[in-house]
Amino acid sequence: MSRALRTGFFLLAILLAGCGLDPVRVSDRVSTRDMLLGVTALDDGVAAAIDVQIGSPIGTVELTGGDALFVTVDGTRLPMIEGQSNGAPIHSVKLDALPGDFLLDLERQNDRDVHGVVVEVSRPFTLAAEGLTQDLPLSLSWDADPEGGEVSISVQGDCIDALTRSLDEDTGALVITQAELRPPPAGPPLAPCALEVLVSRTITTRDALFSTNPGGNITTSAEQRRTIAVIWTP
Repeated sequence: MSRALRTGFFLLAILLAGCGLDPVRVSDRVSTRDMLLGVTALDDGVAAAIDVQIGSPIGTVELTGGDALFVTVDGTRLPMIEGQSNGAPIHSVKLDALPGDFLLDLERQNDRDVHGVVVEVSRPFTLAAEGLTQDLPLSLSWDADPEGGEVSISVQGDCIDALTRSLDEDTGALVITQAELRPPPAGPPLAPCALEVLVSRTITTRDALFSTNPGGNITTSAEQRRTIAVIWTP
């Protein structure tokens, strides 16, 4: 596609957005090299899901004419099921867990396929917590993965202001002191209260679909998330 034509599509998209419209293009009329694939994956320790949305320079794309998406997880190839999210097509697969990296395939009847795209997923992990009494801080531990992406931790509860932390390096441990758990403006709790601790590890990537045809790309965000409940005795 020429630069002038791409510019025209971009200006048309802006015009349609200004009119409150989000056009949906059928894939029969969108070249593979112009597609924008967005992949999100989440394993929360109970179940997992993979979602894929396809875009183009002038709107989201609906797969038509026999075009289809597939994922291969732990050696098993699965078709993705089309649904709707905020009025736009989305393709999903529900799983018991995400054991690691998986493959994405886009198969097209009248255009170029995309095969074997690797979506990076960090290793599953187990979260444990100790302490959190008047004398002991909250000590968190999990299975470290130095190559597993960005790590974030949050602690929430009705009796504290929400606390968040990000780690520059996945050490598999974090200690949160009593002083870091700040009561809400209404004052400290008068009795032990329940807190929810969440540890999340996310890998994000962005790559061109075809190195010889710049334009189309794929962005991925794959998260391993674990939560644990603790009782705080202030």
